[in-house]
Amino acid sequence: MAIHKILVPTDFSEPATKALHFAAKIAGENNSKVIIFHAVGLHLAVTAEEAEFNNAFELEKIENEQLAALRLSLGKRYPKTEFEALTKTGFPVELIPECASSRGVDLIVMGTRGASGMKEILVGSNTSSLIRHTEIPVLAVPEESEYQGMNKIVFATNMQPDDIVSLKKIIALFGKKNPEITLLHIEDGHARDPEAALRNWFQTEVLPTIKYAGIKAESISETDIVKTLHDYLSVNKTDLLVTATRKRNFIERIFDRSITQRLVFHTKIPLLAIHSHGSKGEIVL
Repeated sequence: MAIHKILVPTDFSEPATKALHFAAKIAGENNSKVIIFHAVGLHLAVTAEEAEFNNAFELEKIENEQLAALRLSLGKRYPKTEFEALTKTGFPVELIPECASSRGVDLIVMGTRGASGMKEILVGSNTSSLIRHTEIPVLAVPEESEYQGMNKIVFATNMQPDDIVSLKKIIALFGKKNPEITLLHIEDGHARDPEAALRNWFQTEVLPTIKYAGIKAESISETDIVKTLHDYLSVNKTDLLVTATRKRNFIERIFDRSITQRLVFHTKIPLLAIHSHGSKGEIVL
């Protein structure tokens, strides 16, 4: 599962443009193609059908011109990367998964905006809905982040069996540059020794299955998982935070703490959501 095609939705905003440059640099390292996708919005009817048609037609024409100009600009800046521009009319959350699937996309890169970037990544309607509705890995790029390569990756794990599958996907996507991958487990409470539990899982489940030299495991025992993760990322230089998504039953949705609901701190670190076993669900620790 190498990165051959990257889909980047754009609304021509600053965050979307930042995500495009982020994706272009990833593409340059992987000899990947970047598909720039724009969803032309559906518009409410006006006074007459003809006026509505002409209004929508003119808007689509303008946006197609913007998209063509954007593709040309990126092509000049990144001459070794192939760019394709694509537009469709409809709702982005419905069109993006459809387009990504039909084009054989390996990674979707989304830009997020504002000082509350990480909050909007996870609870904003567009990106969180996209994560739930596609099986393709989604990389959310905060507006403040700058691409420095993928040298240090932190995978927040709860030591679930399908985390091995997610780890394999991380290596397939970004292992070409041999990044250091840290499996970080934060124990919610003090019911067990997190270090012993992680060491046992790492030795018996991970190492026999994953043949990758640059991998290590760390554990922390704290009751506030989200704050602890924030603090850890603040003092440990990290280029990418990865979380797995999985379906949860009704009881788990009520009582479990999910990143989707709680990860509201500000960060400049991009977040990659990987779907365990191809399932669609919430991001959880």
